Amino acid sequence: MAKMRSPNYPAIGLNAAIALAGRLWEKEKKTSVNAATAAIAIGYKGLSGPSRTALAAMKKFGLLDEDRSGYRVSSLALRILHPASDDERLHAMREAGSKPELFRQLLRTHAQASTDALRSYLITRLDFSETGAKALIDAFKDTISIAKLDDPEYSIPEGSEDDKSMENGLQVGKGEVRSATGTKALRTFSWPLSAETSARLEIMGNEELTAEHIDALTQYLEVAKKLLKAPKN
Repeated sequence: MAKMRSPNYPAIGLNAAIALAGRLWEKEKKTSVNAATAAIAIGYKGLSGPSRTALAAMKKFGLLDEDRSGYRVSSLALRILHPASDDERLHAMREAGSKPELFRQLLRTHAQASTDALRSYLITRLDFSETGAKALIDAFKDTISIAKLDDPEYSIPEGSEDDKSMENGLQVGKGEVRSATGTKALRTFSWPLSAETSARLEIMGNEELTAEHIDALTQYLEVAKKLLKAPKN
């Protein structure tokens, strides 16, 4: 069973991610910049493992937008950095804190758990390493604290299809989603193809999903495309 790693969860908490978004806004405002420039703006010397991790965490919280032109501070981040009121800032922080898929699931089951209970759950049920569990707990607890996500009156937003797959996995154990044959779902994707047609892709297996798997899938889809275009006898 592969250990869960970034980008499955932010490696830093929301408080630190907001501070980084503030640095990027102060330096570049709404300008789209490449990854290296963004890394320098948030305080690093350039692109590296730590700076990539920080940028990934900002994206996980929805504080950083990325498109073909580069990275820029998101509208959600601006609602936190320059809110119209304290209530708007809290609402925006809660929205950001609830964006990571794993965080949403843990908020439903372990929002008020002790550090020891959460560590045990991550290691024994989700197969985290000791180091990974500590990083997750620090980020999760920080996010809960700053966004007040453990408030009994706060309602955790519904998630995506990926959330549902993860939630089923939490119920089974070790973070797995099992089919009738016992194979786990590595990832589920869904896309609208037209107004009346949609596609759902579930990748099954017993190893960590890699870019090579996606490359192989792309080749199979190209074959399927050719078969659809082939004249029928």
